[in-house]
Amino acid sequence: MRSFFPLLLAVTFVGGPGFAAPVVFSDAGPGAADIQDTVDGFRAEFSALNPFTPTNEDPDGRREINWDGVPDALADPNELPGDFFNANIPGRARGIEFVPTGETEGFEVSSSTASGVPILFDAPDANSFFSPERIFRPINGSSFDILFFNPLDQTTPALTRGFGAVFTGLEQVGQAVLSYFDIDGNLIAQESAPSSGSANLSFLGVVFDDPLIAKVSVGTDLVGFDEAPVFDDFLYGEPIAVEDVAPIPLPAGLVFGLTSIAGLLVLRRRKVDSVAV
Repeated sequence: MRSFFPLLLAVTFVGGPGFAAPVVFSDAGPGAADIQDTVDGFRAEFSALNPFTPTNEDPDGRREINWDGVPDALADPNELPGDFFNANIPGRARGIEFVPTGETEGFEVSSSTASGVPILFDAPDANSFFSPERIFRPINGSSFDILFFNPLDQTTPALTRGFGAVFTGLEQVGQAVLSYFDIDGNLIAQESAPSSGSANLSFLGVVFDDPLIAKVSVGTDLVGFDEAPVFDDFLYGEPIAVEDVAPIPLPAGLVFGLTSIAGLLVLRRRKVDSVAV
């Protein structure tokens, strides 16, 4: 009977958990025009941009954040609440929250020109923007988690098909790593954002065929590197409440394989029992 287990594990591995490998979008360049096609390619994986309202919108659509609607009172030098974009308020109802991890203490959005506070965190030689003019970063750390919620009630955990982000000023590969997890906490994808150099832009996005992503963790692979990643736009598939996501069926080949193996195991057991008698 022991000889059947390697075959079972091999079939399970080949079939995986029932979903195809994700599509990865990655690009870098001096300005917005240099990564625009890649960002638009990511957007094209979804049907349309959904409105930012506390309702359940097109499940094949997407939502985005460009930070430019954040009021001055919550921009640099003030802190942005991690749940600002998970509110029962049109414009802020985007079903997403940010949770500090590691040494990160919170989040901040850069100021606008009209505010009178220096823009781009007063570091125009290091940062730029993809969509004018605010950008986003963690405070005193490089890591945080991104969670998704049903925009209708803002409390029910949700899943999304994909998540992507625009980065600015990434100096090295590994400075910003996105790790994607399913509802059970399993790592289902991990990619490092491409470096762009000071004041340049890069993009990284991952899309699955089905809504599998429950959490995206932002981190770094660089030991001792203390330069926090800085972001512009966030783009992601419509958050869908966990209970509304249909179970992903096993591939037909995997079901056939498991059924055949089960039959062989039963047959072998019967033979063993007959010998014992």
